[in-house]
Amino acid sequence: MRFRWDRLASLIAVTLAILYVFSRFVPASSTQDYAVNDGIDNAWTMALHEGFVEHLQFGTDLVFTYGPWGFLAHGYHPLTHLLSQIVWAGLTLAFLSGGWQLAWSLGRNRFLAWAWLVILAALATTPLGNDFDNRLVLFVTLPLLLHFFTERTAPAKAALIVSLGCLSLVKFTGLVESAFVVTLISVDQIFYWRRFPWAAPLWAASLLCFWLLAWQKIGGFGAFLLNSWQIAAGYTEAMMSPGNAAWWSLCGFVAIAIALLLVAGWAMRLHRKRWAMLPLAGVAMIPFVAFKLGYVRCDIHQINSAMALLILTALLLPLTWRESGILKALAVGLLVLAGLFSATVFENWLKGNGLAAQLAGTVRLSNLLAPLADASTGYSKVEYEKQMAGTVAKTPLPPLTGGADFYSYDQGILFAHRLPYQPRPIIQSYSAYTPALAEMNAAWLRSDRAASNILFVVQPLDRHFPSLEDGASWPELLTRYDVNAAANPGLPYLVLQRSATPRSYRLVPLTNAEVAFGENIQVPSVSNALIWVELDIKKTSAGKLISAAYKPPMLMLATTFKNGTPGYYRLIPGMAQTGFLLSPVINDTKAFASLYEPAWLPALSRWEVQTLAITPSTESRTSICYTPSYSVRFYRLEISK
Repeated sequence: MRFRWDRLASLIAVTLAILYVFSRFVPASSTQDYAVNDGIDNAWTMALHEGFVEHLQFGTDLVFTYGPWGFLAHGYHPLTHLLSQIVWAGLTLAFLSGGWQLAWSLGRNRFLAWAWLVILAALATTPLGNDFDNRLVLFVTLPLLLHFFTERTAPAKAALIVSLGCLSLVKFTGLVESAFVVTLISVDQIFYWRRFPWAAPLWAASLLCFWLLAWQKIGGFGAFLLNSWQIAAGYTEAMMSPGNAAWWSLCGFVAIAIALLLVAGWAMRLHRKRWAMLPLAGVAMIPFVAFKLGYVRCDIHQINSAMALLILTALLLPLTWRESGILKALAVGLLVLAGLFSATVFENWLKGNGLAAQLAGTVRLSNLLAPLADASTGYSKVEYEKQMAGTVAKTPLPPLTGGADFYSYDQGILFAHRLPYQPRPIIQSYSAYTPALAEMNAAWLRSDRAASNILFVVQPLDRHFPSLEDGASWPELLTRYDVNAAANPGLPYLVLQRSATPRSYRLVPLTNAEVAFGENIQVPSVSNALIWVELDIKKTSAGKLISAAYKPPMLMLATTFKNGTPGYYRLIPGMAQTGFLLSPVINDTKAFASLYEPAWLPALSRWEVQTLAITPSTESRTSICYTPSYSVRFYRLEISK
């Protein structure tokens, strides 16, 4: 028998392609960023790993935009790393199975099919710091296309549906997107194929299975849905920023998204006639979510948004492989256009380290066996311990007994010092968007579940008024905790200990008024008591629609101080409705510490607020998004000593 060199070459090529795909999805030290121990993103990343290890209940003990399997999205922990590798290996198999079925059913070209899978893996895992959103685009769209445009793919489709059950518990947007896609598939199974809609119960069973595997209680799933929805619903107003979203970027995204939907609609109509509206609705959801991700906050997440379009255009290519030359040319042209747009966005945010450089970095030979090498050498654990030791050296702490939490968001310090993590429900203060969420944290401080130790720092995000984030918790912190006198006075944060004899506080009503936007209002004098304020700002119907589609104008709080200087801050309506300490303004941690002293007034008197005014951040200082006036309620915050 003659030796077939072509078969050997084909086998080697396929093996390398499979190794490449696994090396991109399965976490390893050389292919993923580490979770360092300071900074916003890495702090919540580490909290997700700790939450899984400690079997915290998501939705009650821990409320965030991520779920009980959220640690799969990013970062490293010695006790979750092997499990992350196992789960991602399973997800990768599901991707290879479903992707191959889609490519082969529509193209019948082995070389193109494998090249397409490799390209998809490269795009979905391009090193962006946190690439989970792009992976989600891939895993949500693939079963949709597989169901509507191929036949006899039940095993591959079932594997992807099960994968969605897992990914739904990684990030809450994944749950919403997966539910929408599974609903579309089920509707098609019922009304088009006249069959039992097995996709829905399979997804629900998978969701339940992964929920229980994360040591979550069945009865807690409702709270997880409710509170995760509150976090997601409050994201736009709380996290939006003007950023530097150039008009070319925003308009380019919208134009490419519209072109993508037109090409997709044409290809889908050729396959499914009038039933093409179902898969088109599913595909349309992806650019909308990507748009909100990158252009509400207007930061480096625009890279993820651009990549979502590029991944979608690549996913839609197999639908045109057997169609007319015009449609195929349009699909290829759109892919090129999306690639150029993505490259431009990359260069805008990562100058000199653009898309081409990022993709080239994924094909290093050393990466192919990185997951296996990582598991055998323990390299990730060595790096993790090194980073922990570095954080401990930079942030010394006195000996502490009992559990600990961190206000506002640098929880990594707790993990570096190996302190028992005892978090408040909304683990980072800037995420307590609504009165209900803020009250959850305040109620936790009042309960027996509260941490014995709290590391506290005034750490406002995006120019927020300093006491706005977790404002409802401040009176509880001032009355139920004491400053640890043994802590290093040079630390950038306060070390607070649970008080053996908690004090009390009360809010004494002062004035209540209805104020127009832009109108200055006199603030009651401090006179030996803190001034608390509640602001009730209502959205109009147009404002609710604009917020759902994009974002309303930001609200700004302008103040004048006793010393004559002005102040200008960002105001979040949901947080302001809960109430917060207005006067004197606590600009830093040292000022907060002075509130524990009996004679705090002299040190803070110059930051007493005399007037305030609220205006939308528009040239006219007005907006159709809000009613013309808002309610203001002032109180004296009296704390017993």
